[in-house]
Amino acid sequence: KIIIKEYKKGEIIIQEGVKSNYIYFIHKGIVRNFIHQNNKTLNFRSEGMIVTGYSTYNYHQGFKSKMNVECLEDCTFILISVDTIHYVVENFKYGDRLVRYLAEKHILELVELLTDIDCKSIIERYNDLNVKFQNIHQRVSQHIIASFLGTTPVHLSRLKTKHNNHKRISASK
Repeated sequence: KIIIKEYKKGEIIIQEGVKSNYIYFIHKGIVRNFIHQNNKTLNFRSEGMIVTGYSTYNYHQGFKSKMNVECLEDCTFILISVDTIHYVVENFKYGDRLVRYLAEKHILELVELLTDIDCKSIIERYNDLNVKFQNIHQRVSQHIIASFLGTTPVHLSRLKTKHNNHKRISASK
């Protein structure tokens, strides 16, 4: 009941406003969730993480994605259909735990993201990215990282330079 599928860098795997029938588990690669209207990067997902389009439900049209998901490098996914998830929930003794686990994981990640946006500086969030997403600075372009951080690539470059100069001065004292 699973599908293993590869996508190329730049491919959109989930499109805003379109019904999404799968949950994607990232085996290899990194993606971004973004809104097309302003090209704002909302978050990143990489190996071992789950990707969805954060769908909304309309009785007549089914589930429609709220955002786009773009491969930022060549990716390999394990796809599981929403129908298969529903089958597991309804036919296995503890199937509902799967959905609850996925929902709790997403909620905790969103709370962390919102807290970081509110409580951390851009440079702190930039540094945290490399911890959460190994080598993201080598894997993702600076303009996409700047979009996620809510700044411009030029401003981000200035902040990094200022931060690195401050670290060198502190280390020499």
